[in-house]
Amino acid sequence: MEKQTARLEAFSDGIFGVAITLLAIEIGIKEYEGATNINLWQKIIERWPEYFTYFNSFATVLLIWMGHHKILNRIWKANHWIILLNGLVLLFVVLFPFPTKTVGAFIGTNAINTAVAFYAGFTGCIVLSMLLLNIGIIRSKRTIINPDKNLPWFKNMMKGQILGLVIYTIAAIIAFYSPFIALALTFFMWIFWAIVTKDTDEDYEN
Repeated sequence: MEKQTARLEAFSDGIFGVAITLLAIEIGIKEYEGATNINLWQKIIERWPEYFTYFNSFATVLLIWMGHHKILNRIWKANHWIILLNGLVLLFVVLFPFPTKTVGAFIGTNAINTAVAFYAGFTGCIVLSMLLLNIGIIRSKRTIINPDKNLPWFKNMMKGQILGLVIYTIAAIIAFYSPFIALALTFFMWIFWAIVTKDTDEDYEN
């Protein structure tokens, strides 16, 4: 059967690209009076929270995009609800620079707890939107390529998303007591998503 998701995939890839670009657009040091080699190095080092959150968010968006790509690769068309649920995913992805900038700006301040909780909670919202997209696809089995093979793949992906959602919820709660542990949890989720989105050789054969 002919695949009919090219426009949806192209649009989605464009949004992911915009989101990644926006993550980095705020990083930088404006020209200031009395600049010297020494104090410029100090200002560069002082911005470490922004670098950390950028790399953390970049890796998160990259791995979410990988999962999203593999989801769309397993359907041959998108119905009304799949398009809407995919739009929900893109809504949260393109807004991800907001919590990223917030946590980068407020690390080292008295507002760090709220900033990290917001960041972890927002990341959880992205995972929730991906879970809803998978549910929408499973409820429209006729859109799935080779359902006998790919339906179990979607169910396994959903199990990973549910576990990820639980971890991000826990991180958001922990942030009010130990923000750096919560932030570390979001950092080490890279490994989790790298495993969840990994394909076997058989998975490439639809």
